[in-house]
Amino acid sequence: MDQLDSHITAGRSRALRIAEVVLGVLVAVLLIAMMFVTAIDVFGRYLLSRPLPGAFEITEIMLAMIVFIAIPLVCLHQENITVTLVTERLSPRWQNIHAVVVSVFCAGVLVLIAWRLVAHSIQLASYGDVTMFLRVPKGPIGYTMAAFTTIAALAQLIVAGDHIRRLRGAPPILDHDTPTNADA
Repeated sequence: MDQLDSHITAGRSRALRIAEVVLGVLVAVLLIAMMFVTAIDVFGRYLLSRPLPGAFEITEIMLAMIVFIAIPLVCLHQENITVTLVTERLSPRWQNIHAVVVSVFCAGVLVLIAWRLVAHSIQLASYGDVTMFLRVPKGPIGYTMAAFTTIAALAQLIVAGDHIRRLRGAPPILDHDTPTNADA
């Protein structure tokens, strides 16, 4: 591991680093697979007049998985879209307090979304609902989306905990743009 990698991961637990790598690899593999499915479908459709059967459904499922697998990474790295018209004028202490409140709120919203996904997935599974062409069961897809949404909620709580550490003057475990209390 070079100096840049060790600086980025300094202070992070081994489990957190492994989770980040695993989620990142899953997203990358799905993106590459989606690219191949699209290329094969286009090649077959226009050169052989035989499109890949179920390509739309495969792409649709992979895209959903990419989005829901990436959400925990976006939350953990705080790479979501934010508007900082007011918060950038706050002191570093109040920026951290704001970050804790927002992170806990977002975690609650994500738990609510996960709960609704589970409820909907139970319904889909009870009906035996499947995709139209490939007959892929929809229930397990929904359960998977709910699981990654729950992981995203946990990531938001980790972010909140990191900002609480900053408020107490402890060194952060995550890299944020928000200043520490020592910067105040």
